[in-house]
Amino acid sequence: MKKEVKDKIKYETLDWLKAIIYAVIFGTIIRLFVFETMMVPTPSMVPAIQEQDRMFVEKITYSFEEPDTGDVVVFWTPFKDNLNVGQLRFFDNFMDFFSADEFDGHVKYVKRLVGKPGDIITLEPVKDSFWNDIEQNGYEHLPYWVRNLVEYYEKVRYIPNRIKDQVMQVKINGVTPDDFKNIYYTKDAIFDDDDFWKYMAYPTKYSREIYNSDLSMVYKGNFQNETIIQNVDLSLNFFESYNNAFAYEETYDKLYSNMNLDEYVYTENEQVYLKVPEGFYFFMGDNSMESLDSRFFGFVPKENIIGSLFLRIFPFDRFGKIN
Repeated sequence: MKKEVKDKIKYETLDWLKAIIYAVIFGTIIRLFVFETMMVPTPSMVPAIQEQDRMFVEKITYSFEEPDTGDVVVFWTPFKDNLNVGQLRFFDNFMDFFSADEFDGHVKYVKRLVGKPGDIITLEPVKDSFWNDIEQNGYEHLPYWVRNLVEYYEKVRYIPNRIKDQVMQVKINGVTPDDFKNIYYTKDAIFDDDDFWKYMAYPTKYSREIYNSDLSMVYKGNFQNETIIQNVDLSLNFFESYNNAFAYEETYDKLYSNMNLDEYVYTENEQVYLKVPEGFYFFMGDNSMESLDSRFFGFVPKENIIGSLFLRIFPFDRFGKIN
């Protein structure tokens, strides 16, 4: 009788061990090839996607086909993100354990795909009719960050011209695609100066150029618990800080050392144009005023693409599919 009980316990234990092993193997396969998780580190896609949201990312589709212009895509940053990697928790680090070694120290970003290989991208100022329409018809239909801008200054006529001049629409191969007709961007970073990525990579080397430039950006932040929106000049300290936070010199050397970047980033008639190289993409966030995107860190290699957002899994009160 005792032998039968021992045998039963032995067989049940083996069955459980097998089940656990199969579950681990099956879960690993799903993690590697089907789904992945991510923590959203920046507010670049607010309000649809909030900072610190946790997502399921579907990986299969982009394994077989190229993402389309306008798709919201999850990708590994092309640089080591020393700033945001500290936000990752145990669960995030555990899930990233299965990722390729080349992405150690990198984090996942989610942005909108603006440029594919061969595309020529530029930003053009909105017309005066844009501001006139806001005065006459309101701004409820406009994107989140534009509404924030108008609400902060209360009236269109109070918005400084220096900021108005920074509000742009994207042109891709000479036209604004339908999916982008109600998306607006700030003329920051590479669209303000075609040497911006060099400044990010080598701020000390280009300190004189930075000092003599008139680089600025539309900045939204908090001062003494109050939101401020203003156009700020960029100093050498800005570039040195981001260079340290993102190890950008290493990225620049790795991605562009065998490329004549001047062929892909150039200025004509005081307007910056980008031509996306083969094997790369260009991304921007919808919440342009708070988005750290390709304007600042450059093209994203094709192999960095992970997939598309599938499901928000945290916080629980907003659990569900992404609209």
